[in-house]
Amino acid sequence: MASYEQKIQSWDKRYQYLLFAAEPYEVIGFKIPSTEIDKSTDKFFSYWDPDKKSYILQLYFKPRPPEINRQPAAPGTVPNGTGG
Repeated sequence: MASYEQKIQSWDKRYQYLLFAAEPYEVIGFKIPSTEIDKSTDKFFSYWDPDKKSYILQLYFKPRPPEINRQPAAPGTVPNGTGG
């Protein structure tokens, strides 16, 4: 679920919500980064154990392009780190 779809916290495009629903419980959500999830079969795994009533989910995020991972320059500095 996208951050703007929920009404409990203020909207933040940096996050999305992973929701789980199971009887007799209400829906539970986990706030995770809004990075795309890698759904390829070797990276995405889910399993329900009916005897233990346990659900397992393993997921990986797709790598971000390098320009997204770079920290913004601090105010008053030159982006290459020389400080001007």
